[in-house]
Parts: sequence; structure tokens; C-alpha cells
Amino acid sequence: MSDKRFFQMLGRVPRVKNLWDEQKRELNIDSFESALGVMSTGEVHIAKFFASLWFHNNEKYGFDLVDAIASLDIPERNLIIEWMENPFWP
Repeated sequence: MSDKRFFQMLGRVPRVKNLWDEQKRELNIDSFESALGVMSTGEVHIAKFFASLWFHNNEKYGFDLVDAIASLDIPERNLIIEWMENPFWP
């Protein structure tokens, strides 16, 4: 059930969603790391947010909630708030 919720939430951010393979249930690490270098600041923050859920920690890519909230648009902020109100991990 958590995988389904994760991919539903991820689907709201198409540019980031393309970095995961839902069928294989995996993150394409090479594509993810390459994308971090060309994404906007907000996209990088939301990508790192999803990676922190995926890996069950924020150590690998260093997601920082305060930095993220300072630069995200309202829909992405709301996505994080939604998760905080009812957290889950894939």
C-alpha cells in the first residue's frame, strides 16, 4: 500500500517521477544524480524529498526541510505537508 501512495504522490511531479521505474520498483540512480545538476532549485528539493522517502533517510542526498520550504512553490510545499500529516515510506 505504501508503494502505491508513494507513486501516486510522485506522479504529481512528472519530471521527478520519470527517474523512478514503478514496474521494477527502483530509482535510476545515474539518471537521478544527472538530473540534480540540471533541475531548478525547487525540483532538486522535491527530488531529494522523494529520495529521502525512498531510502528511509536523508543521508544520501541531504534533503533539508527548511531549505526546501524556502524555495518550493505552494503545490510542492503542500505535497510535503500532506506527507507530514500522514507519513509513510515505500
